[in-house]
Amino acid sequence: MRTTVTFDEELGAEVETAAEKLGAKKGDWVKMACREYLNTETGSDSSDKEKKIRALNIEILGLKEEIETQRELREAYTKLISEKDQRIDDLKESISRIEAMSITTTDQIASSKDERIEDLSRMIEHLQAQAAAHSAALQSALKPAALKSGNGKIESREDDTDVLQKPRWKFWK
Repeated sequence: MRTTVTFDEELGAEVETAAEKLGAKKGDWVKMACREYLNTETGSDSSDKEKKIRALNIEILGLKEEIETQRELREAYTKLISEKDQRIDDLKESISRIEAMSITTTDQIASSKDERIEDLSRMIEHLQAQAAAHSAALQSALKPAALKSGNGKIESREDDTDVLQKPRWKFWK
């Protein structure tokens, strides 16, 4: 059977509010209200109460499950936050170690560079001293032989005593 009912605005607003409270559609709420009225009129109040109790028990079980789900979600969220915080701490520690290694390496490179520069400077000075010694030895060894003339006399140039004389056997331009 199909019935059409028309409500004034005030009663319609009350029906909508009551339906929203139960989470039902307006038409379903009207059907429930009619059944409830008919059940109270016919005396089947006890079976209706049992249905309501069963419905409330089902709703309670649903709410308990939802609460348990919320607890599990909260525990999982707390665990994730804890892991995130631990990872952040680990990253901070790694960054500190890398910074320390970088500073140490930079200092080692700088000191190593300074040591190498000093070593190379000493080596250059040593080589310059060796070159000067070899040059002096060569000059002293070549000077008497180069200055001798064919008759056994040593030619000397008074104005240029440190300059080597060119050997006569080479063709100099």
